[in-house]
Amino acid sequence: MLDPAIQAYLSERKVTWLKEKLKISKTEAEQQDIERTAADKFDLANWLPDAAKRAGQLAMVTHPGKFSHPGAKTSSVIADAERKADGYLRTGNVAAEFDVFGNAAALDVHKFLSLPLSDGQTVLGHLEQDTPLIRQQFNIPTAFQDLRQGLLSIKSGAAETVKTSEKIKQVYFPVDDGYHLLSVLTPSGLMFKLKERINVLRFSEAAKQARSDRRNQIHHEQGFDELYNLTVIGFGGTKPQNISVLNNQNGGTAYLLASLPPTLELRATQALKTNFFLQSLYLKDYQDKFKALHKLFLDTVPNNIDVREGRDYWILQIVEQVMEKVWAIRELPGGWSETSALPPVQKIWLDAANAQRRDSEDDWLDEIIVAVVSWLGIAYKKAVGEQKAIPIGDPESRAFRQLLAEHREVLR
Repeated sequence: MLDPAIQAYLSERKVTWLKEKLKISKTEAEQQDIERTAADKFDLANWLPDAAKRAGQLAMVTHPGKFSHPGAKTSSVIADAERKADGYLRTGNVAAEFDVFGNAAALDVHKFLSLPLSDGQTVLGHLEQDTPLIRQQFNIPTAFQDLRQGLLSIKSGAAETVKTSEKIKQVYFPVDDGYHLLSVLTPSGLMFKLKERINVLRFSEAAKQARSDRRNQIHHEQGFDELYNLTVIGFGGTKPQNISVLNNQNGGTAYLLASLPPTLELRATQALKTNFFLQSLYLKDYQDKFKALHKLFLDTVPNNIDVREGRDYWILQIVEQVMEKVWAIRELPGGWSETSALPPVQKIWLDAANAQRRDSEDDWLDEIIVAVVSWLGIAYKKAVGEQKAIPIGDPESRAFRQLLAEHREVLR
């Protein structure tokens, strides 16, 4: 008994053929003659040998050359790549069907070979395995091996001598002793599998429902994804069938994903390696405050209370600006200082991993106050210039330390 899939296929082909041939202008006798011709033409015993002869006009491939140029005549490449969990989007890692190109008038043969039979396996699969089922289905006067050989010629192109075409895009690939000239071919099965998945993301009923729920402010469990900057590329113009079967099935268009380098955000805060005061504090950021401080130092009456209060004000302003850097560094993931060469007291001061120790201990804070006072003296000289700077002696340093000791919690 003929498999229902094969029977339905032949019946469909017969109906389509009759629709083109039967015209109202035909006489009844002519119409009967046409119907008899159709019955003979689409009888398996007649259609199958003809299909076996025409199969050689097609080539089954994974990488058709015609996507690069319609006039390119290359080998029928079937890439048999092994599937690996290597993270690459490549041939072998995606279950994609073969593509076919060749005489458009013979494409019905490919469709026939792609028919799934009652066991789920295609006609082509049965032929390749030479199964009893396909022998039973092809039980016609023509020898089975002749039919099989003819139909399987659709894949015989892969065994040809490899040849490329000057119309194919080519690149020089460097090797040890020179270059290899590579012909770049399109993995059409993979390309159209990508289009299929993108269309599901964009146009499936589930995606439509999720978008509708969003507009109506209704929770949707799965949600939806958006793909931006998609580019559509066309192949074959008004005759996509001249490129390949898959291209024709996809309307001659495919998607190109944006292939651009990532936009990197500049990190404002980096883990320190040796010294906070040398690596994080840039004099330019504090220049105005040190100049204001210098102006007070030039006062002829340095012990004036207004001068002292003004000095303390600018010192605390500078220290608070320093603490902004400290707080930014404390946002880094805790533990970063373990591999650094920072002084131990700076690791306590800066690393988020030491937050509890900072709160419970005070010894480290005394050392930080000394370090900050030292930096204030050095930074002041650099900010106003060695020649202009008022010497910072022990009395001034003591005043700085006393001020910071009174506001020690600012530095904690």
